[in-house]
Amino acid sequence: MSIVLALGLALAAPEPVHSTLEHRTSFDHAGERVDAHYRARVVLARRQIGSVAKPGTPSTLRCTWRAHLRIEREARSGQQLRLNRSIERRAMLEGSRPGWCGAGENAVTKEIARRAGELRAHLLAVASEDRAVLKAEIEPKGVRRGI
Repeated sequence: MSIVLALGLALAAPEPVHSTLEHRTSFDHAGERVDAHYRARVVLARRQIGSVAKPGTPSTLRCTWRAHLRIEREARSGQQLRLNRSIERRAMLEGSRPGWCGAGENAVTKEIARRAGELRAHLLAVASEDRAVLKAEIEPKGVRRGI
């Protein structure tokens, strides 16, 4: 699996960091195979806090950041059934660095890259939790398939 990291320059809005985190799974349900594909993007939200101090006084300037996961699930069963769902997990990783947010973006990128295993574990947990939701979406209320 290749993880490519790239940070944008805008500070106010959440920014996509990379979009190559993926997971595929399949299972049998009511006699049919269900294939699910999960694609996750890491979105980075940064917030500048503190202030620049006058000369001779320590600065309180810090950049806090949080990495969120935006996951798109596409599931297929048979020729006709396609089920899509968006899932968001907030603040999967977080941290702070002294100084301006723009000045520390390389350090934040490296931190996220070092912790890519944690993000992958979160994606796998989401896929596992989603299986029950997916099964419920496949079977309408009061109707049992495969009888």
